[in-house]
Amino acid sequence: MNTLFKLNNYVVIDLFEIELESNEGYLRFHGSKNFNKNLIFQNKEYIFIPCEFSQFETTSDGRQGRPKIKIGNVNNYFSRVLQDRGDLIGKNFNRKKILAKDLDIVNFTDGKNPFGVSNFNTYISFDKLIINAKLTENLNEVELELVTKVDVQTLTIPARKVTNDTCSWNYRCYGCNYGNTRTYAGPNLGITIGGGFQSILGVPIADENDKIFITTYNQFSNNGNYGLTSLTYKAEWLETTVYNKGDFVYLDALFDTNLESEEAILSPLNRNKNYFVCIADGIVNKNPLKNTDVWKQDKCSKTLQGCNLRFGNNTSRAFTNGSSYLPFGAFPATFPYNNEITKSNM
Repeated sequence: MNTLFKLNNYVVIDLFEIELESNEGYLRFHGSKNFNKNLIFQNKEYIFIPCEFSQFETTSDGRQGRPKIKIGNVNNYFSRVLQDRGDLIGKNFNRKKILAKDLDIVNFTDGKNPFGVSNFNTYISFDKLIINAKLTENLNEVELELVTKVDVQTLTIPARKVTNDTCSWNYRCYGCNYGNTRTYAGPNLGITIGGGFQSILGVPIADENDKIFITTYNQFSNNGNYGLTSLTYKAEWLETTVYNKGDFVYLDALFDTNLESEEAILSPLNRNKNYFVCIADGIVNKNPLKNTDVWKQDKCSKTLQGCNLRFGNNTSRAFTNGSSYLPFGAFPATFPYNNEITKSNM
């Protein structure tokens, strides 16, 4: 018998939603001990991740509590969620408290809700919080501190930080959009990309230090190259495939909700992929995330130079007078008035 059928009519469930990047939507999960499966509520799936929500309270003198949530980090799943997302600091965190009888019918094996027809009108409670700090992160769990909007520390206005030399966009995501638009075929490397690669996906250019992969592409950077003379697309990385110099693969940014495996699913709109370029021959069964000696990730340096490498010869980005522009997410003109220091990377 389905576990859900064994529950009484007044079981209360906490559903959690964490805002990811602007193009990715929300990561939805629950940690109810009465359930060991994913749940569907209002046509949205909440994956099962062991977690503990605590210290949500208010006092008679009006002081706001600072709730904490401990989230299981099975197979480093939640660490991967935090990676390259600034530990999700400042992101929205929603807690929806509902009754089990209000779950969608698809949760039940026979298509019939054993608790009767839902009388859902509103949540028992719907708490909107903000992630304020990451308290701990280890192999077992990640603990986050949450606050209300009136209690956010170090909130700046505007909320987007103004920097003069560091791009704020996530590489290959909204804002940057490298590899996410059909109007731009990527920079001209002077070589043919093998393996049926679609140029609109954004060919790998350089690592996070602007060290270029292809020897023939030397514009905008003097940080050296990896000596490769060709690139061949090998699609998603497979542990059984043998890779050689110039082969490049992708790994998905987030991993499967089946926390006992490492298959990738989560498919929000405009999600980026992580590309890795092989710099040695005969490589097999070496995960690009763990073997950085033979795999180098295509990663932007977040500088104007890194942006130039990918968009410097992009004629599709042009003003009406014909001059081109870069999607650089910083504000170079915000140097202090008396700043005499020049930025070598600008």
